[in-house]
Amino acid sequence: MSETLANIAVILATISTASFLLPQIVKLVRTRNTAGVSTTWPALGFAINVGWFTYMISQQLWVSIAPPFITFVAYAVTLWALRRAGRDIRAPYVRGLAAAVILVGVAIVGGWEVLGIALGLSYGVVSAPSVWTAYRTSDPSGIAPLTWWIGAVEALLWGSFGWYHSDRGIITFMVVGVTASTLMLLRYYATRNRVEDLEPSLEAS
Repeated sequence: MSETLANIAVILATISTASFLLPQIVKLVRTRNTAGVSTTWPALGFAINVGWFTYMISQQLWVSIAPPFITFVAYAVTLWALRRAGRDIRAPYVRGLAAAVILVGVAIVGGWEVLGIALGLSYGVVSAPSVWTAYRTSDPSGIAPLTWWIGAVEALLWGSFGWYHSDRGIITFMVVGVTASTLMLLRYYATRNRVEDLEPSLEAS
């Protein structure tokens, strides 16, 4: 991959990042339906994207600084939307703070390269509450599937950029991001189809 293609990938990834959480925020604001939506997810996402922002600066990857900044702002807005919909976000705030403290410790002990890998793996930690909540909710209708489609595309684009720069942290993010998005989409469409299949039988009865 050439540098030009790598830069195009990160520009497209920036666009994806800017729109990643927008469908979920809009759905929460419009419907106040939080079924299947985790409160811990945006709290951890906020903390970890602050870490990504710092990491990109440390690696002088200037073209990729904007996406984590946009993302941690978007996660903050998602928390606000959940709070507006009536969810208690005090415990998630504490979990987000704990994640930030852990990442600072990793950077101090292991250095920037280790932090990058930890941040890539941390996306799994960010997504785990969403996956857990979605799979524990019988009808996770509050999920915005477009958010997770965008998340998969975003992860793939970042992976291309990370491959060019041989950045193991960003490549790790790609693998974890695609896996998490796939799990969320499988759950959403599986439950949606089940609910749609049940509706005709309920109407007939």
